[in-house]
Amino acid sequence: MSLAGKVAMVTGAAAGLGQATALEFARRGANVVAVDVDDDGVLETVQMGSASGHVIEAVPADLAVEGDVEKMMAAAERRFGKLDILVNCAALLLSAGTRVDAFPTDAWRRAIDVNLTGTFFCVKHATRMMQKSGGGVMILLASGAGIKGGSSSVAYSASKGGVHGIALTVRAQLEPLGIRIHVALPENMNTRMRVGAVGEQAALRGESREQAEREEYTRLPGPERSAAFLAGLASQEGARLMGDQLLVSVGEWFQHKGQ
Repeated sequence: MSLAGKVAMVTGAAAGLGQATALEFARRGANVVAVDVDDDGVLETVQMGSASGHVIEAVPADLAVEGDVEKMMAAAERRFGKLDILVNCAALLLSAGTRVDAFPTDAWRRAIDVNLTGTFFCVKHATRMMQKSGGGVMILLASGAGIKGGSSSVAYSASKGGVHGIALTVRAQLEPLGIRIHVALPENMNTRMRVGAVGEQAALRGESREQAEREEYTRLPGPERSAAFLAGLASQEGARLMGDQLLVSVGEWFQHKGQ
């Protein structure tokens, strides 16, 4: 499933699933705009891709700031002339394990600002770019926690449910523009966010944070399978296999692939 000639923007690209996805898209031939608020981390992603001969452009940006989102879209247009694919991996999981009556309001606001409002900003401004080039694909990252519940953070769960709501609303608006939109559910992975949340919950219970994080990291797979899933979903094969589904998971994808 080649993505040669495509221009893909991946947010949250400094680490974890975002980094793995940026590298996977580049490996499949896409020109990649790697976005993250972590300047050093996103530059590391660029260096990793460049070492393998791939084209990745680093753009530091905070998705909670609409001006930053406008700048990252402008950077993609300036460097590559278009935008074909948006994969919005950036997210925060804050105050894991904290009961709602003790949940810090500032943590709530920051998670909603990045996870939900940031998604809105990305969809808003990517739509304008994709319309210019006749269409594209948007993949928004949600979570089973936001669809079925069970998150350790009320803000994370609420924001991811909201991401699904955005896609449900804008789908009919984007179809006439030739833009396909999906909400993707990755599997649990040993990313910094996931492992850190488990450690935070362990600390609240008076247990060893370090041991909990070590065990969780060992138990879970890395993000590479989910990155391959996102790359496949962005391809034309993804459009054919997933039909008109909006909410898709790693398991659904690999079931269609017969793996």
